[in-house]
Amino acid sequence: MLNPFSIEGEWFKGNLHLHTTGSDGKVTPQEAITSYAAHGYDFLAITDHRQVTEIDGLDHKGMLMIPGIEMDGGQTDLNGSYHMVAMGAKGPMSYDSGWSAQELIDYGNENAEFVFIAHPYWLSLTLADMIDLEGYIGLEVYNTTCHYGVGRGDSGPHWDDLLARGKRLYGFGVDDAHFGYADAWVGYTMVKAEKCEYDDIIAAMKAGNFYASNGPTISNLQCDGNKMLVECSPCWEIRVVCPLPGRGTTTYRSGHKPPFTEVEFEIREGTDPIRIECIDEVGNKAWSNPMWLSE
Repeated sequence: MLNPFSIEGEWFKGNLHLHTTGSDGKVTPQEAITSYAAHGYDFLAITDHRQVTEIDGLDHKGMLMIPGIEMDGGQTDLNGSYHMVAMGAKGPMSYDSGWSAQELIDYGNENAEFVFIAHPYWLSLTLADMIDLEGYIGLEVYNTTCHYGVGRGDSGPHWDDLLARGKRLYGFGVDDAHFGYADAWVGYTMVKAEKCEYDDIIAAMKAGNFYASNGPTISNLQCDGNKMLVECSPCWEIRVVCPLPGRGTTTYRSGHKPPFTEVEFEIREGTDPIRIECIDEVGNKAWSNPMWLSE
């Protein structure tokens, strides 16, 4: 996976999971678009349940709109169902909720650009539920409505379980807004691309050129041998997270006092892969995608 901070391009802010009156959301597609544009987003995906909501003919308010769908089906270890977000739907999509998780992923890849797993913590997904699945590019590491609704929006440990076992997966930040309570304009994905156009944004996400956040900004990650430089908006803790046993480090070990905007870490041999978490004064967080320093 490339380091998006080392390539040319600009950063664009987007939300990739959203519900409207096309399914169980409380606002119309146009109202959702207008609200996200007013909050400074560059791109948006409406992903209503079980259908691709029509976005042609709506006023996009200057944003890039990406068609999508949230599919559900299969049976999990705890007798729940899987939820899969298919991004960049190529037309109407109709599936059978009796399909397995793998069938949903395969169908999504055939009829859209890519698929990621929605809110694994909220779904109580276990490692056994996800480890044998193939063809999905990542999962939602942060979901606003799951955080604000039931306190289970951060799926970092689920991500680490899979990374530790060799799954090379990305972490998306989303709202999953339904507008039933204050679940919009919080979680987002920052994508590095040449332009905020469909092909550029889709290609950048497929390549992992993004990070997730619900507040902090990561401005630079730079690797030089066993050194990792992190530059960010003012944060009270920065973590170098490694999914392997007992590895990684944090700013607590540095002896310096927050806020931190620039920290250089020494990474000991065998700490691979790593991902960065930046946490601000009130606990909001940004998550980088994983990097393999040995490559």
